[in-house]
Amino acid sequence: MEVKKLNSMVLPFLMMFFISNVNAQTSDNAKSLLDQIFNASAYNKAVRPTFNQTTPTDVNIDLYLTSIIEFDSQNEKFTTSGYLSINWNDHYLQWNSSIYGDTTSVFIPQDNVWKPDISLQNGISELKELGSSSLFVYVWNDGSVSWYPIGIFESTCGIDITYFPFDIQTCTLKFVAWSYTKDEVNVMEGTKGIIMDQYEQNSEWSILDTSVNTLQESTDAAVVFSIKLKRKPLFFLLNVILPVILLSLLNVCIFVLPAESGEKGSFSVTVFLALAVFLTIVTAILPQNSEKVSYLGIYLVLMAGFSTMIVILTLFTLRLNCRDVDEDPIPSWLIKLQVIVETVRCRRRNKVRPVMMRMTGVPNFDTGHTIAIDEATSVITPTNSTTPDEKLTITWTHICNALDFIFFWIFLIATIITTVTLFTISSQNAV
Repeated sequence: MEVKKLNSMVLPFLMMFFISNVNAQTSDNAKSLLDQIFNASAYNKAVRPTFNQTTPTDVNIDLYLTSIIEFDSQNEKFTTSGYLSINWNDHYLQWNSSIYGDTTSVFIPQDNVWKPDISLQNGISELKELGSSSLFVYVWNDGSVSWYPIGIFESTCGIDITYFPFDIQTCTLKFVAWSYTKDEVNVMEGTKGIIMDQYEQNSEWSILDTSVNTLQESTDAAVVFSIKLKRKPLFFLLNVILPVILLSLLNVCIFVLPAESGEKGSFSVTVFLALAVFLTIVTAILPQNSEKVSYLGIYLVLMAGFSTMIVILTLFTLRLNCRDVDEDPIPSWLIKLQVIVETVRCRRRNKVRPVMMRMTGVPNFDTGHTIAIDEATSVITPTNSTTPDEKLTITWTHICNALDFIFFWIFLIATIITTVTLFTISSQNAV
């Protein structure tokens, strides 16, 4: 009984210290507040929200980037989605919260209050107002206003195609207060810049860095959001670059095909047309830029040039192959060239083999024999040979085979050097 009596005496005493009066915020409080602002105080959204109209209204802007929708390299159009966090102070939207049930903030439709006409200055589509009539602004009792207009931003972005597809691009979003000068509305960067918390990764581009700065021009102020992008090159490596390199190597193999097959001419023209198709594909992807040229475009043009030369040389050697030694004797310099080529090929294989037709003996030119060439009959006679009947007769087919051997190594080395050089320079940009 004494314990119960003691509790009944102490409990009211403790409640005096820990329980205070609570004024609940009701719908009536909000209605009274809005009625006071828009009716009794005659709030006018056409008036810039500062008591002293000679001082500018400071507007802070941050960007919440949610995704990169598209980067159209051909049209140099950069499309992103996200929303802005725009904050300013409205001197006509201040109230004493204690009068309205401790109401410290309210939501107001964006069309009912003054707001800066922020626009994307470097937009590529039609100029239109941010947000929509269905959006609200968030207002605090000290006059602070926050506006979060969401949208899809289509901006221009000049592209540097030099290192395509290992290129790194920097695109900007430039926001200005279109109708006001900086003496009336001073647009500034916020404290957060570009916020990536809600960003969804893009399959073609990765973001390396972001930055924001305030640009003070002669009469206007602007906030410029910069996004540094790096292209993911795997798609182009597998579908463009690798097939082009394989075609370039296949182009050289034309000289391996014997003239007797009857397919050298058609094969060389087919490879040339395939390279022309890839050149068309790459040209369709890149913008029509006359100031800068991509290394990939240079490579394709060089390979197309190599292919053109190969077609010409192939047709030339096919023409030579059809000649008759009796009607068109082989010049001595071509015969010497044939001897040199066969000597190189024999040494490379570490053996000596007969290379001439209708031989009565097999001379070994590697032993130091000198030769005498009869241009009228295309006959080679080793002058220091111990065998008097040691004569060799060659044909235009042997000359064509020697030329194919020379052309093969020339174009193979040129193709490898060109490929390694250009793609090494391009890939270094991606590091």
